[in-house]
Amino acid sequence: YSDTIGTESQLDGSFRFDFEESSIITFRHIGYKSEEINAVPKYSIVYLVLDILHGEGIQISASRAIPGITPSAFSTLSKEEIAYNYTIEDVPMVLASEPGIYAYSESGNGTGYSYVSIRGFDQSKIAVMIDNVPLNDNESHQVYWVDHGDVLSDAKDVQIQRGIGNSLYGSAAFGGSINVITEITKNEEELTASVGFGSFNTKKYRINYNTGNRLGENLGIKLRLSQIESEGYRDFHNSFQQSGLIGIEHKTDKTTHQFRAQLGYENTDLTWDGIAASDINDRDLRRISYKSYTDDFYQQIYSLNSSYQYSNNLSFRNVVYLVRGKGYYEVFKEDASFYDYNLDINDQFPDSTEQALNTGLLRRKWIVNTYYGAAPVLSWRNNIMRLDIGGELRYYSGDHFGEVSNFSNEELQYAFDEIWYKYYQYIGSKTSFTGFVHLLYSLTDNFKLIGDLQYQGHRWKLEQKLIGHAKGHNLSAPWNFVNPRFGLIYDMSDKISIFANYGKSQKEPADNQIIEADDVWSEPIIASAEIVDNSEIGFSFISGTINSNLNIYRMNFKNEQLKNIDIEQEGEYNYYSADATIHQGIEFDVAFNFIQRLNVSFNGAINHNSFESGNSKGNILPNTPLMLGNSTISYQHSKVMQTFVKLRYVGKQFVDDNNTSEGVIDPFTLVDIGSSLKIGKTALNLKINNLFDTMYSTFGYGYEWDGYWAYFWPGATRSFYANLEYNF
Repeated sequence: YSDTIGTESQLDGSFRFDFEESSIITFRHIGYKSEEINAVPKYSIVYLVLDILHGEGIQISASRAIPGITPSAFSTLSKEEIAYNYTIEDVPMVLASEPGIYAYSESGNGTGYSYVSIRGFDQSKIAVMIDNVPLNDNESHQVYWVDHGDVLSDAKDVQIQRGIGNSLYGSAAFGGSINVITEITKNEEELTASVGFGSFNTKKYRINYNTGNRLGENLGIKLRLSQIESEGYRDFHNSFQQSGLIGIEHKTDKTTHQFRAQLGYENTDLTWDGIAASDINDRDLRRISYKSYTDDFYQQIYSLNSSYQYSNNLSFRNVVYLVRGKGYYEVFKEDASFYDYNLDINDQFPDSTEQALNTGLLRRKWIVNTYYGAAPVLSWRNNIMRLDIGGELRYYSGDHFGEVSNFSNEELQYAFDEIWYKYYQYIGSKTSFTGFVHLLYSLTDNFKLIGDLQYQGHRWKLEQKLIGHAKGHNLSAPWNFVNPRFGLIYDMSDKISIFANYGKSQKEPADNQIIEADDVWSEPIIASAEIVDNSEIGFSFISGTINSNLNIYRMNFKNEQLKNIDIEQEGEYNYYSADATIHQGIEFDVAFNFIQRLNVSFNGAINHNSFESGNSKGNILPNTPLMLGNSTISYQHSKVMQTFVKLRYVGKQFVDDNNTSEGVIDPFTLVDIGSSLKIGKTALNLKINNLFDTMYSTFGYGYEWDGYWAYFWPGATRSFYANLEYNF
């Protein structure tokens, strides 16, 4: 690894270096491509080729937080950070290294179904996007990361904003927002292939091609295919993921168009039940389970991100998208009631007899859905202000139906043979419109005010088909919200700044909080919107060697929708609401760069998320850690080798509303280490997770039934992963 030295040129462009005759010199200058030459003991002329740096223009950064401009708490995972954090895990597990974020997976090793929370809000209350396309399910508000296997291999960066932010960052954000931005164009053409292997029979295969400048400086194409397989840490938690990306980008001086087709398929086995408290600390018993159900889903995301710079003052950006999905989850049910599954197809039994008849059967619950929309924003700015006017229009339709087959009852076997019988169906639809005005005004060079006013309107419908005992409910509801948000930023110096903000956000209920339309016994109820008021202040200090941020927040929540594991129905929850809750805490992050090749950073959060009304008043909300902490040390040994050590601390958690002493997840600390080596066209990455083989739990639930019973989802013990990549 050669030393880096600099010099200044004379007026005629000449300069002088002293070096050994055998040296190889690489010349670098901002705005130009690097040039490497063999040193010669006489003068040489060095030609550097202009390299246009396509930075983030105003139309791109409008949807992103910017230091010194955006009065909110945020962090950004760079491409380099993603490279040494990511192996095969789903996105949440990589995001857990950022302040205030907690993540876990059902499998225990980060594959399959994974979950993320910010400030104690689960991912149904976080606005999640890939390339500005909303990913939250339009009916349940949930996010299914498993549908997007290996998306981080394409990521240019991931920005995480904590708190409700403003209208530019997602219309449904409560706890925060996450936006994964994938990269299409590169300067150099490349074809790479990689293969990885790890613990729990984990495998990943990927091939990637980028045209670079082969098609010219204005046009680039990217293609990727990936496959991930893992048996998971827990028994019967196999996951199989296939994904692909087709990206086309065209640029001119004033316009950029990015088309992406992102395809994802997953087939995942899951065990819904946790591990009993009596077994969770046994190295063998904590992994033993049974196959509960299989999830199978295919999703297609098509998007076009466009930006136009009409003048120095006026710009426009827009994203148009189409998302389609189709899949089911499958489970074998013993002693299934004829009544519940509408199996008296000839209406030959009275209801009382039908309820007493049972059969074993194989059940599939299907969803076939489509949503599409557009989110335009017009921006105008001058030296003292910036005005954004925009919105989003979206339409969603989902066809839900259930099928049963493989009956143990002989009469049903004869009646249906191997035919799948449809026992319920309902159609859900929603039209959503968001409009907003966002203003940034500079009172002085170092004092800025931000105002934001947003309107949201939703028109929801559900049509239940008349099959068997289903009532044939036809439901509809309008939801209209107005959300104000304000903020300020004051730069005390070129190194120190402070911000403060207040915002309000409201969210319509999920459909299953109104009715479980696949259940013949379910009747619709009136469900209220969730409302949160968010206030926070923040402080940042930036110098040449230290970057630090500190913020304090308080979020008052009305009618927070919470959920418990449904121990009777795999893959489903029992929902309930809390009249008043508070999410509050302190978050901080610090990064040091005292030595050129050494980077040290740490961050953390102290949280207090509690009930503020009812019988549980004063108790901590379930599955919200009281403290979170991360620390990373990375060292660049040479030009070809880098090593890192990561430490993660997760504080105490309760698993029920009563904060029962038997239902506690103890604090735990994990240490991961990794190293990357790049020689020529070959790159090798090694990573060991949970170096000290700690046994820990990540999620839990408890209930009363002839005593108190607590169950937990275990995290994986020590594991390794190795990846080999070759650049053709």
